[in-house]
Amino acid sequence: MSYIENMDKRTKLRTLCETRWTSRADALYTFKTSFPIVVHALERLQGLGDDKAGQYLASITRFVFVIALVVSEHILQSTVFLSKFLQGIECDLLEATKECKTVIELLRAERLDESVWDELYQSALDLSEPFDIVENMPRRCGRQTTRANHPADTPKQYWKVSLYYAFIDHMIMELESRLIKSENRFYAQYLLPRVIGNITNEQIATLYETYQTDLTCNLDEFKREVARWRTRWSITPRDQMPTSLCETLDAVNPVLYPSIDTILCIMLTMPVTSATAERSFSVLRRLKTYVRSTMNNDRLSSLALMHIHRDFSVDLDKVMEKCVSAKTRRTDFGQF
Repeated sequence: MSYIENMDKRTKLRTLCETRWTSRADALYTFKTSFPIVVHALERLQGLGDDKAGQYLASITRFVFVIALVVSEHILQSTVFLSKFLQGIECDLLEATKECKTVIELLRAERLDESVWDELYQSALDLSEPFDIVENMPRRCGRQTTRANHPADTPKQYWKVSLYYAFIDHMIMELESRLIKSENRFYAQYLLPRVIGNITNEQIATLYETYQTDLTCNLDEFKREVARWRTRWSITPRDQMPTSLCETLDAVNPVLYPSIDTILCIMLTMPVTSATAERSFSVLRRLKTYVRSTMNNDRLSSLALMHIHRDFSVDLDKVMEKCVSAKTRRTDFGQF
């Protein structure tokens, strides 16, 4: 059948992760394409006397569920590649901002394009038809405080205003508040040696205005410092230039370039996404077990760093020598 081919070798439903947007979009796509299989499976379980399966079946065979599934899956698919880019180890915030603007413009264009909504609504109707799910909308009343009460003559018009427009506006607002409003702070990436030659006077002024409260110099002094920084790396072979933010910070002399050192320190501590923090929480779940209930903070932090950054090589002989020299447990009986 066609919906089996659309599953793209997916053999089971995905977990709806609350934090990873890419996982959420993939989970919704899998559920939408396998919707007929899920319904038939629940009907069979209900026939065998499973009451919980009957409750699930009653929940998903409602038009409000179907239209929400189709709309949310379509909108979240627009942010999948941006989310993957932001969660990467090497993330260019300036490129992420450009892609964010692209996604925002795409969502705004789809919001104004009536054909997009018509296609989504027809997809919801096609998904509902085999199971006799009738399109409907909540009953309107004079005063409603628990759900949307938009004036609409047809279900299609109601779900367009209360669901489609509302979700798109929410996504645009979230993208703008998380990335676009902080765009000026991302200009600190132009201080990296490999791209310092592309920085302009306008970007230098914007960078100074953004970090002015953390700097101790005026604009002219900051421009001269950036000019010295640019000249330094222009006479350095490209293969000897730092490639990452951490390497650049190690190469900065805070006495010679105090403002650049401050800006790079702030830039390094800015969290791009919560992916790193979520991975740290997952590490703690594996390390802080009931068996290790008396472990102190120093040991826990050390084990977490070793587990998270396990790609770094560790000389076990040096570690053992340091542990032995730090606290000698053997007693020298020769002195007695």
